[in-house]
Amino acid sequence: MEKVIFKRAALSSAVIAALLAPGLAFAADETGPAYQAAASKFYEEGKLNGGLFYFQRDRQRIQGGEDGDGKYHSNLSHATTQLALNYNSGYAWDVVGVDVGGFGAYDLSVDESNGVNEENEFTFIGTKWGDKMDGLSEGGFSLSNAALKLKFLDGAITAKGGLTQLYVPGILGVNWSYQPGTYRGGQIEGNFGGLYLTYAIADEYKAPWFKETAGFSKKTMYAGSDVAFNDENKIDYIHGLAARYTFEGGTAITGSFGQSEGYMDSYHFKLAHKFDVLGGLNTSYQFYGSTTDNDDYDGLAWQQALTASWAMGPYGFRTEALYTKADGDLGNYLPRLTTGYANSQGANELWWDSRSDWNENGEIALFAGVTRSLDDLVGAPGWTVGVSGAYGWGAQNGDKSLPKDGEEWAANFDVMYTVQDGKLKGTLFKLHYTDYNNKQDEKGSWYYPNMFTSEHDVKFHIIMPFTIL
Repeated sequence: MEKVIFKRAALSSAVIAALLAPGLAFAADETGPAYQAAASKFYEEGKLNGGLFYFQRDRQRIQGGEDGDGKYHSNLSHATTQLALNYNSGYAWDVVGVDVGGFGAYDLSVDESNGVNEENEFTFIGTKWGDKMDGLSEGGFSLSNAALKLKFLDGAITAKGGLTQLYVPGILGVNWSYQPGTYRGGQIEGNFGGLYLTYAIADEYKAPWFKETAGFSKKTMYAGSDVAFNDENKIDYIHGLAARYTFEGGTAITGSFGQSEGYMDSYHFKLAHKFDVLGGLNTSYQFYGSTTDNDDYDGLAWQQALTASWAMGPYGFRTEALYTKADGDLGNYLPRLTTGYANSQGANELWWDSRSDWNENGEIALFAGVTRSLDDLVGAPGWTVGVSGAYGWGAQNGDKSLPKDGEEWAANFDVMYTVQDGKLKGTLFKLHYTDYNNKQDEKGSWYYPNMFTSEHDVKFHIIMPFTIL
């Protein structure tokens, strides 16, 4: 294994050295005004911006199962603030630059009156993935970005490495709170007309509710770090590559492959097309599939999706359908290269903000939503309202002898306002409410592997972006 890693590192170093050669040669040969002007782009084109964020949440969950009382109880209740700063330099000699960013988070209030688990995803629940959590959140600061970036051929080829965000369509992405998760790794991308190519690799990751990156594992953190990171479960690296071609007629085809060393192979295919009807009808078929080297998945597990969205005047419409097959010990399809939540993250495009992941084995799920901008109404510029719903059925418990009768549904309501002018221009206020219902509450949370009991969830956001330079 050490030889493999050494060869991989040596190859990466050789590639980077070859890419840097033209810029380094220019830097060595030029000492006059042209050199100074090219180098000065590093700071002259740099940008320093950030945001101030406020998040308040009240989540009530039914106590289900044989020992539950069938009533709603507090599951999360907190008010949290974040402050983020990000510096993105220009490119010296049109070749090299840096991105640096970080954020602080603090709970303004936490309701612990019921002794509930107050860990949340907007402050910090531990130093790194694999630590045994104590059930309490904490404030603090964390880097989200500290990366070297390169570009060549007038930006047709770009690369970056360090602590950074990686994105490979359908394969690699990051968790979000208000800030993104962070990989220790690198990525190279190329845009050549309608063709997009990329490759990314990482050996550690942190979700934004951890302060430090940690390695990858086949097991969840709840088993304890001594189990999660032993030789049998440790994953040395994950990587992925993708190609996308966009045709002039509005059709785009994407194919991706990802792999976690010694554990999982993942595949993604997307066919998207925009029809010139209904003000622009965006449609797609998406396939996500994975196999594992153990019994987590029995053969190829997959999730398939059909999506459509369009606009009609002030109205926006979206409909999506999911079908999941995930035989094996996990019992649901995870769109990421490692199993433990927040140990890494995939890039599944389907997100309904309806509490559930709608990804149980055998489950079919439908989503429909509509938004309405109020900009055309007197006294209402900047306001938007929305309503949506999701329904899933056919989920199967891990015990294959049981019928496929799992059922869940959710209704969502949104009210948003964006400040239109003045010093707070661009500030977003958003209220989101979800009424989530698990039809099997009497069987308790996790009777289906990734389905908790019914919830009422209220989320209030304030997002205030600002620019310093």
